[in-house]
Amino acid sequence: MKVTNERKRLLRKFYTSAGLLIIGVIIAFGHGSAMGEVFLYQNIPGSKMGFSGREVDVFNEDYEEIDVAGEDEISFMDESPASKPEEININALKNIAELRKKFYIVDKKTLMTEDYFNVDKFLNTDLKIKKNGDFPKVLIFHTHSHEMFKDSAPNNIYEGVVGAGKRLKEKLEEKGIKCIHCTDRFDMVDGKVKIIGAYERMEPAIRKILSDNPSIEVVIDLHRDGIDESKKLVTTINGKPTARLMFFNGICRILEDGKLSEIKDLQNPYVKDNLAFSFNLNLKAKQKFSGLSRGIYLNAYRYSLHMAPKSTLVEIGAQNNTKEEIFNAVDLLSEVISEVID
Repeated sequence: MKVTNERKRLLRKFYTSAGLLIIGVIIAFGHGSAMGEVFLYQNIPGSKMGFSGREVDVFNEDYEEIDVAGEDEISFMDESPASKPEEININALKNIAELRKKFYIVDKKTLMTEDYFNVDKFLNTDLKIKKNGDFPKVLIFHTHSHEMFKDSAPNNIYEGVVGAGKRLKEKLEEKGIKCIHCTDRFDMVDGKVKIIGAYERMEPAIRKILSDNPSIEVVIDLHRDGIDESKKLVTTINGKPTARLMFFNGICRILEDGKLSEIKDLQNPYVKDNLAFSFNLNLKAKQKFSGLSRGIYLNAYRYSLHMAPKSTLVEIGAQNNTKEEIFNAVDLLSEVISEVID
């Protein structure tokens, strides 16, 4: 995930020779939270990739009514935590440039447009879970289960991000929100870590859990970030060392040759619901716990967010955080989630 100048670089090219389309490999420095990972463009049936739907030409006056933010740059939020509680001016956030500045880190492969980023609609989205008996409401899983922390015991997944998911489940259930925690290892093949294909291996298993448990409304893919070792994502909240976290959205729209286009082979009917969910989670985190949230990272692709409206991907801390810092952050994240959905 791109949060420093030494992060993910995407190499993506199309080569056509004798009628054959060869799909380039995306080399990601850090996404899915482990540095230096390599993965293929997601879910491309039959080795084809294309774009469809309305194109937004950011250089064409025909689209002047659609304000955009993020073009030709990546906006990096200040990594230093605030020294006092943040006062969020909601009216100011209705300006898309101010919204991007305060809430979003925008990858240069995509853009923010007002039709997708409407603060009034975000605030008016009903994110509350239904009160209909003792059934699971939240699913927690890990597309990249191998992610560990500074003082994690080797070969014990409960010392890493899977352990963070276990604690999140426990904390939410203490608040009366029943959860399912999936510990399947989608990034392991024949006993070895294999990042390529993890999202594709994850989807059938998660869809089965959702099918078997129709009461589930919230889906959380919990990761940890991968950052430059010279940096550390930590602050102090309520006197405790606490890892900083980041929410993540893939919006299935890519900027190519000055045009923002939908990615045909990465459909997500819940993109705007996902965006409303992460906006409200980030807003609540900022209002309750100054310095906890680094913001919301936006990328062009889909990841694991297309299976339910209230889906989110959370990067909690990084490889050089301690378990204590991570678990302290998880405890606060559980409060944020419960206040938004319950």
